[in-house]
Amino acid sequence: MEKTNKKFNIITKIIIILVLLIVLVYCWMHFVETKLIVVKDYILINEKIPKAFNGFTIAHFSDIHFGRTTNEQEVNKVVDKINEMKPDIVLFSGDLFDPYINLSDDNINFLKDAFKNINANIKKYAVYGDHDLENKEKYDDILNYANFELLNGENKTIYYNDNNPIYISGIGSITKNTPDYSKAFKKDKDGLQLFLSHEPGVIIDVKNETDFIFSGHTLGGLIRLPFIGGIKKNQNSLSFEKGKYLEGKTTLFVNNGIGTEDISLRLFNYPTIYCYRFQV
Repeated sequence: MEKTNKKFNIITKIIIILVLLIVLVYCWMHFVETKLIVVKDYILINEKIPKAFNGFTIAHFSDIHFGRTTNEQEVNKVVDKINEMKPDIVLFSGDLFDPYINLSDDNINFLKDAFKNINANIKKYAVYGDHDLENKEKYDDILNYANFELLNGENKTIYYNDNNPIYISGIGSITKNTPDYSKAFKKDKDGLQLFLSHEPGVIIDVKNETDFIFSGHTLGGLIRLPFIGGIKKNQNSLSFEKGKYLEGKTTLFVNNGIGTEDISLRLFNYPTIYCYRFQV
């Protein structure tokens, strides 16, 4: 009887320890890691970068999914961290909204002011995420108020310190729309071409047409496991999850985003803002 009680006590302790570990891991993934916003720095080198663009700085953020695990405090952190970079241009890859969160007028007004407080020396650009298209009027209202230029196939010229420009174009979500790339690239120009998209899957269509692609959508797979990678796979992400990839002559960057989607958890996958600096 004594041996049985001792064995029972050991099993009970093991179960209690396992339950506590599960609760602690869950609390870390939901309440802690989702708030630990960091900055990832990249140096961009390309023979097409004009000498005058040496030191040119780009801030890139994505996938806020406001109201799920990203609220006012987290958005304000994003704004502060971007402004600390003193970027020349700012890129937002879309999905400000989450499909399961209904935003109040106060939420919308907060986002308008917060995005307007993001500073860029030259310009701020954005594209539509797949969930932004479900609330297109609200998205347009916020981004227009905040002086973001929405790219949807156009090609824009950027000057910096002299008359040798670079070019930027972008496309909204290819999950919800059939993309039209006909005006996206300067076929008669040799200058550096940047491309902003929501999904990294655009690489199939624009590889070798542009020098750098900046995308999001994947959220880095949310929960990342050793030897497996991210467990969440989004449509039009292909095999790209987070970070830097070289495809032909094109370098693709996949931002793992700020918020969460479907499951309000992150593990080994901090919310991240990317900072790119040109080096000549």
